[in-house]
Amino acid sequence: MNYRRELSTILFLGLTLLLLALGVNAHAGVRSYTQKGVALRGGTATYFVNNTNYAIVPKYSYGSSNGYYESGTYQNQPYYMLATGGNFRRNAKTSYYLPVSYNSSGDMANPQSVAVSKSGQYAYVMYPGFSSGIVRYDLWKLNSLGVNTTNMAALRYGLKRRDPQIMAAVKFGPSLNVGHGQSLALNPKTNRLWFIRMDVVTRRPVFVEVSANTLAPIKEIKTTFSHSYSINNELAFDNNGNAYTYVKYRPSRRHAGSIVIFKGKIYAKSAKFKAIKQGIANGPGVQTQGMSYNPANNRLYLISDGVITSVPVSKLGHLKNKDVRTTRFGTNLEFEGLAFTSSGTGYIMTIRGAQLFTIENF
Repeated sequence: MNYRRELSTILFLGLTLLLLALGVNAHAGVRSYTQKGVALRGGTATYFVNNTNYAIVPKYSYGSSNGYYESGTYQNQPYYMLATGGNFRRNAKTSYYLPVSYNSSGDMANPQSVAVSKSGQYAYVMYPGFSSGIVRYDLWKLNSLGVNTTNMAALRYGLKRRDPQIMAAVKFGPSLNVGHGQSLALNPKTNRLWFIRMDVVTRRPVFVEVSANTLAPIKEIKTTFSHSYSINNELAFDNNGNAYTYVKYRPSRRHAGSIVIFKGKIYAKSAKFKAIKQGIANGPGVQTQGMSYNPANNRLYLISDGVITSVPVSKLGHLKNKDVRTTRFGTNLEFEGLAFTSSGTGYIMTIRGAQLFTIENF
């Protein structure tokens, strides 16, 4: 018997068991915790603001932006997305045509969520199924290369051809299991990224914290959200670090589908949420496509295809019809997210092809 080897094995197994007992994932180097009990401690909504039903989209056949296929994906002119309905109308314009192909054709064509840094320098985009779970774009460097004005095809060309200037503006994170990938959000209080690892709907979400510098996960919190209620794959944080998620019930011919918003905190090893007792009678669109927070006006945004609804955080629980803003766009693009800078500049992300629209005073 090799006693030295035997002792090493015993020590290794002991250390592994100790790490597991402390909730640490020894293989991935990510702290992992399993929460006891449920995260939802406060039931569900009991009454609803009966906002006007601007938002129902009974038929939404996904299309592509102008010139996407005609240009071989190398679009060089902005696409305008005009508001055509709702009680709060704002238009949007393409600022960045995001990459479609990098290692293989179309491997970056399906981003699912976006977050931006408070200054607006960085856009963080989540890619399920891609070799990097999160890719960071330095928008200031890209702007200096005319990517947002006179040279809009440069980002797609530059990544495909490995152009040094373009590559210097793009940081690829490690491979990640991001689930559906629809919930990437920046906590402005900690400057850390979070997402919920899950499919489209679940009762057992995993909250994952990610470094905004390395784009690698720091820790994960496995939870049972509720034994009775599920959530959609949405997440947002306000200036105070409060976390928000929601569930949208399926629409009918007469109703757009109601929404229940949950507010809570994600702590070191657990998450706790309570339902906002007042729900929204008519949520936007059919499919949920994201959630966002605008630090400039303290509003929460609920994103669907072609439709975005927002509500003031300060009035959650006692909303009036006039507090609920809905913008309906004249488009058939598939929406994938919305994010804001600290000054209130918004970026709407869509696909076919992947792009970021700028929207102001939203």
